[in-house]
Amino acid sequence: MKYSLDLASQVLRQTPLSLEALLSGLSAEWTYESEGPGAWTPYEVVGHLTFIEESDWIDRTQIILEHGQNRVFESIDREAGFERFKGMSLPQLLERFAEVRDANLLLIESLVPAENLGKRGIHPDLGEVRLDQLLATWVVHDLNHIGQIVKTMAKQYTEAVGPWRTYLPIIDAP
Repeated sequence: MKYSLDLASQVLRQTPLSLEALLSGLSAEWTYESEGPGAWTPYEVVGHLTFIEESDWIDRTQIILEHGQNRVFESIDREAGFERFKGMSLPQLLERFAEVRDANLLLIESLVPAENLGKRGIHPDLGEVRLDQLLATWVVHDLNHIGQIVKTMAKQYTEAVGPWRTYLPIIDAP
């Protein structure tokens, strides 16, 4: 599928609602457990999503639009949200994510006319990237982390499912 701001916005608008539906009201056993050492908990994933929402997509879009390939993006600390949101409850964090996402969606629609989607910027690791690639990555980043949360939660019942594990490939997914 070719990138479209309209199609992308459909998914981006649903992410806060999906996370709210999936995680609200769950106990800490579901939201503060990881699938193993070095893996993120669902709470940490939401912290990461919120931090990235505050400091990545719009900032990099503006760099491409204002500076093109004359300015390299700043590197992003993928775990910075863990410390930034430490002590915030999951409901508060979900609310913060939804607020920032709503603001970013309003802003992106006014920032990016279709004719600018081919503009290029420089990623510190990947090199030259196009704006449409950055914005498509925003969508897939959401979907990737929703999948990560679901997988982490499923793995909490690895032993509990007994022999049905054979039919549940999510449990053994890397």
